[in-house]
Amino acid sequence: MTHNIEDTNYYEILNVSCRASHDEIEDAYHSYARKLHPDVTGNNPELTEIYMFVNQAYHVLSNPDERRKYDELIGVDETSGKPESKPIIAYEETGAADMKLLDAKLMRSTRQAEKLCRKGNYWEAARMLEKYMNTHPDNPHLRKVLAIAATGMNRYHEAVNHMKIVCKIEYHDPENYIKLSRIYVQADQLQLAERALNEALSWNSEHEEAKQMLKEIRELRDAGRSIFTRVLRKLSYAFKHEEE
Repeated sequence: MTHNIEDTNYYEILNVSCRASHDEIEDAYHSYARKLHPDVTGNNPELTEIYMFVNQAYHVLSNPDERRKYDELIGVDETSGKPESKPIIAYEETGAADMKLLDAKLMRSTRQAEKLCRKGNYWEAARMLEKYMNTHPDNPHLRKVLAIAATGMNRYHEAVNHMKIVCKIEYHDPENYIKLSRIYVQADQLQLAERALNEALSWNSEHEEAKQMLKEIRELRDAGRSIFTRVLRKLSYAFKHEEE
């Protein structure tokens, strides 16, 4: 690193112009992600920290609304160009060498498991992936597919644990908290589902799906309280007449 990444703006982290197109931001992100993914770096703490900042920069700059707010925050104007500073990550472009470090077998297995889940073969999908848990415990894609399989088998506690780890690794992505919330809803844990959605909204306060789900969950909880209140009233009325 050339300097403290925490003091660097998101454009400098991705080494793109302040006027970069969405495609340019996508390309820059994927270029760094291939080099910095924990599977490639061997979970090197320093590089993993940079990977998290790269993810965070991409999350903001790839979202038009978030990017506009961020530009206003750092004072970007129409004349802004490419950052003068050097790239935060001083890697050589090794291309194929980087890709060789990725665990191709795991990638193939997760894709196959996703297909099995879509067909309802959750047990087979879980069996295929569980062997990777010892070697890739922090792989978010692996955890997400295992969460889908566990949910399909009604193993909600197991599914929740997988998604909690994903949320810890990719803490900036509201979609992960939404997926966690859906599992809680299926497990009839509405309070926990609501908490997960609030976390999603803390990262993107305008996320329409999270807002809609939160509204529906609150309506369900209110309806549940209403039914419970009516039952108590009926019981109270019945007991009163028995005493008479």
